[in-house]
Amino acid sequence: MQQGMITGGSSYMKSSVFFRVSVVCLVAAASTRSQCFVGSRNFADPQETVEAETSPVFTMNRGAVFSEDETTAKVLSDSLSGLIDALRRGEITDQHISEQDQQRHSFFMGALRRLEVDPGVPGMLPLVLKSFSPDGGESFLISVAFMSLSESGSEIEKIIEFHAYPYNGRYRFRSPFDYRTRTLETAEVDSVRYHFDDSFNRERAEEFAGFKRGFERRVGNPSIGLEYYRFGTLDELLRAYGIVYDCTRCNWLKEDLGFMDNDGRFFVTGTGNERFIFGYLVDYMSRYCDGNEDLYPPFVYGMAAYYGGYGLSGDTMEILKAQFRDELAERPEIDFFEEFRKGRRSSVSRHFSYFVICAFLCEEALDRHGFDTMMTLARSGRSDDGFFESLDSLLGINENNFHETVARLIQEES
Repeated sequence: MQQGMITGGSSYMKSSVFFRVSVVCLVAAASTRSQCFVGSRNFADPQETVEAETSPVFTMNRGAVFSEDETTAKVLSDSLSGLIDALRRGEITDQHISEQDQQRHSFFMGALRRLEVDPGVPGMLPLVLKSFSPDGGESFLISVAFMSLSESGSEIEKIIEFHAYPYNGRYRFRSPFDYRTRTLETAEVDSVRYHFDDSFNRERAEEFAGFKRGFERRVGNPSIGLEYYRFGTLDELLRAYGIVYDCTRCNWLKEDLGFMDNDGRFFVTGTGNERFIFGYLVDYMSRYCDGNEDLYPPFVYGMAAYYGGYGLSGDTMEILKAQFRDELAERPEIDFFEEFRKGRRSSVSRHFSYFVICAFLCEEALDRHGFDTMMTLARSGRSDDGFFESLDSLLGINENNFHETVARLIQEES
């Protein structure tokens, strides 16, 4: 897995540097403040007093206020208390975040769901860092630090920014994504509308839109309009969603490279790439292709690498084959079948071996039998056994000749 922060030339949200500094300062502040949190308590304590039950479920940073208007501040405080309590219990409802917004920004909701508190573990109250209104008091952007206790002291788990807006006499919350992306430039390319903040590579955008149109046609699906949000860095992507800091994402890219949101209407990437087919195809297959419940994930990633290049690097088939030839030269005793069976425990040039080998097999299936055979392999089931059974019946490749086949394929031109 490729690690480290994505870098790019975007000017969007250059304040990300500020937030890194803020987080460092906040760690130090939290270590001292944890001794004087009025509301700090063990969430599992069955002997809580009445005062503890009615005390706030968060604390305020020194100098922070929700609003200059006392009535508004009180309603915001009560509404945020309800949200945080629901987050801690894992019981978010339409009252806290609308069902429409939960669907529209499911990536944001995924980050919130991981804030549920284990009732058997001591906890610290979240800390409200700041609140400000971008529109003169109608709505508010509220930043909250969620913290935990460890042997070394207090630790910051996440800093989340919520967009609060009035609803039925209270405030309801959502991701600030729409607010943070409202000033992005847009460009229409076929059925894709791009959202970006600096230079735009139309040639790469046309390549992506052409692939999208062609793949939809080959699998027999109608063309679906897509909003493509292209951020220059992972920091920018997370910040737009309101995930200012997340200790689990400091050096971990995973789906943040590119993913669908808003029930497949959005494609969001932090790679600065208008042609990120690798991330798009994986999500498209899992959402829209018939038989998606039987997809064999390594082969789907292999298809994505074949059509779009591997992951963040974008290494093409020619480069991937050269890397495997070099690996074979350095390790002549290697067995590609055994490497495949290792899954994520085997890599070549920091690429997962079984994903790349599946890219080679994808090309072989297309060259020998065509698109339908490739898709049949993709739908061969979740298990290795089902995949190898299909591979043997369709291409005659099995455990006995697997290594020799891969060794042959990496010598052939793509």
